[in-house]
Amino acid sequence: MSENFSPNSTEEQEESVNLREIVEKYFFFWRWFVVGVAIALGVAYVYLRYAVPVYESKASVLIKDDKNGGALAELSVFSELGLSGGSSNLENEIAILKSRQLLESVAKNLQLNKTFFALGTTTGLHKNELFTASPIGFSSIKNDSTLYRVSMGFDITIADEEHLDIKLEGGKKYGNVKFGEPIQTPAGKIVFFKTPEFNSSWINRDLEVHLTPLDRIVSGLQNALAIETVSKEGDALSISLQGPVIAKNNAIINQLISQHDAEAINDQNEVARNTSQFINDRMKFITVELSEVEQEGESFKTKNRLTDVAADATMFLTKEGAAEQSIMDATIQLNLANYMNDYLKANKNNTELLPANLGFQDAAVVEMTNQFNTLVLDRNRLLRSSGERNPAVQKADAQLQSIKASISESLKNVKSSLQMQLKTLQAQEAMYQAKIASVPQYEREYRGILRQQQIKETLYIFLLQKREENEIALAAAVGNAKVIDYAYSNGAPVSPKGKIIYLGALLLGLLVPFGIIYLRDILDNKVHSVKDLEQFQFTAIGDIPINESDSEIVAHKNASSPIAEAFRLIRTNISFVMGEGAPGGKIIFVTSTIAGEGKTFSSINLGHSIGHSGKKTVIVGLDLRAPKLKKYLDLQQTLGVSNYIVNPEVSIQDMVIPSNENENLDYILSGDVPPNPSDLLLRDRLKELFNELRKTYDYIIVDTAPVGLVSDTLNTSEQADIVLYIVRANKIDKRMLAIPHRLVKERKLKNVAFVVNGTSNKGKGYGYGYGYGYGYGYGYGNTEVKKKSWFARVIGK
Repeated sequence: MSENFSPNSTEEQEESVNLREIVEKYFFFWRWFVVGVAIALGVAYVYLRYAVPVYESKASVLIKDDKNGGALAELSVFSELGLSGGSSNLENEIAILKSRQLLESVAKNLQLNKTFFALGTTTGLHKNELFTASPIGFSSIKNDSTLYRVSMGFDITIADEEHLDIKLEGGKKYGNVKFGEPIQTPAGKIVFFKTPEFNSSWINRDLEVHLTPLDRIVSGLQNALAIETVSKEGDALSISLQGPVIAKNNAIINQLISQHDAEAINDQNEVARNTSQFINDRMKFITVELSEVEQEGESFKTKNRLTDVAADATMFLTKEGAAEQSIMDATIQLNLANYMNDYLKANKNNTELLPANLGFQDAAVVEMTNQFNTLVLDRNRLLRSSGERNPAVQKADAQLQSIKASISESLKNVKSSLQMQLKTLQAQEAMYQAKIASVPQYEREYRGILRQQQIKETLYIFLLQKREENEIALAAAVGNAKVIDYAYSNGAPVSPKGKIIYLGALLLGLLVPFGIIYLRDILDNKVHSVKDLEQFQFTAIGDIPINESDSEIVAHKNASSPIAEAFRLIRTNISFVMGEGAPGGKIIFVTSTIAGEGKTFSSINLGHSIGHSGKKTVIVGLDLRAPKLKKYLDLQQTLGVSNYIVNPEVSIQDMVIPSNENENLDYILSGDVPPNPSDLLLRDRLKELFNELRKTYDYIIVDTAPVGLVSDTLNTSEQADIVLYIVRANKIDKRMLAIPHRLVKERKLKNVAFVVNGTSNKGKGYGYGYGYGYGYGYGYGNTEVKKKSWFARVIGK
């Protein structure tokens, strides 16, 4: 037997994994797994039976990008100066598509704040949203906008063709209400009406009607809508939405695309509308000025009786006409520059669009005007989904300010250039006029009037042409999104997925029992079998099953029960452990860590087993503090070891009690309980007792006190040839095995053999049992074999 222990050694503690043992441990509780799987699958079935399926609808759109022409191409000239305009990039389009303003328009157009449900005909658990298939509708008497901030619901039964039974959820009952009859609600007066879907099949059907605040609907749409790019390189977006009604999903997505397209067209038309307003304002002034010049010319001709230009000045007049034409062109450009400059001064707000396509010959002014308008549109679109403090908006403001300053500076340069050009042209005209001095003064004066008239007419016709071009552009405006695929669904629910739910239920049904068993296993700190002694390298010579009989003596002569066989095996193993040794009887000390582990029970039955083998055996009660031998044997005699030690007149024969069941077995009780058991056991009289018993008996089995509570056994252990250490299964904590380990290591107990008492063959899945065959404390009770309940039989207890 090994007496050198190293429980902390890694090599000694290391154990190979026994796969079969692990499988058997869990297979023992196969009923748990069957019940767990059955319950989980049942719950999954009920869930799938009543769960509302969710479908997904998808659409895809192509976002047009004006990279190859238009205003954005012109603005690219200024990119190196940091004046590049915004672009219709996909990130901005996603932000616009999910903006509250756009989604609010969608919700209002589809009346998403009103929902109608038809209850199931068999149970109230099933209810289907009707969307456009509802047989009834309702609206506010005043305006539906009063319903946008209210949350309420109705339980409705269609009583007949003309009446409804209406009850406000959690509140007022309206009783039998006629279609079209107003009722007073928290949202004001509303009226219910029939829809084209109404027919006689709806009579006596139950409906639920819910009114949800518009803000909550918009927030729900923002969270539910999934918008993402189709690919990194492309300009296509995928829009998807999940919900229980396919038609509703499709309608929301298609309406969102339609609203987005309308907003984009409106943005484009905003520039054209502002330009049209500018041209109309200018034409009003030009009309007045042209009328005044024409009247002046008419009056001059009438007064001076002029009808034609002098023919003799044709050559000079031709050259002068060319100069006059140049003067007119330069004057028109100068007037346009003045008009634009006045417009810039009058509209100091950088968010107003500038008139475009006025016919400026200076390309820089045209390009910067288009760049300014494009940035204003991009800024306004960003403001729909963000605030003034958005970095992108602030960056656009800075760019607009810079471009507007550049336009003003360009106009200043244009005016300066035109003024210099006019001076040159006017000097040429003066030279030609000097050459036609022969032309009558009246003719010269008339030509001045005519020139002013021609300038006004040319400007008027020019503005009229630009207005028509602007109207054509306004009518031809299109959105920036092209629909690739309208919203569609394949009809297969995305959730709940039956196969996944059942698979998850199956796994859960297996994992929950597995987790319970595993958790119970790792939290279990009790000793259950001989295997639990292995980490301390203890010598174990057997285990004793639970005693399920009514008798404390189970090791009868011809008994074939497992417990009787266990004592016979221990009897055999003791002989192997002790060997031959010194001549005379063998003294076996039976002890334990605490009381109630079965020392007395083991001593009695081991004694009977040895006695039945033909060996003369005596069982000595040496637990002087709490003697149990007398109680177990139900004896009347009180004379015992304590009396023998203190009274020299008491002999061994006075104490010996023969067994009525075993002719080779005698008993010696512990005697009266002394006040000083420890001191009493140190007397030489005890050694004399053991020496005398060795001469008479082959085996002396000594029932001693627990070593974890008192030192009595340690004081007398030198008398033992072997110490039989009883460990009670299912009671003793594994950590308490440190006590015998320390005692053996310190050689306070020698030649120790361990026996596990109270094991059960009902827990083979664990390698040990959970049965309890004895009572706790100092006494032992018989296990009462009770009929198991059906639940205990199912879970394997």
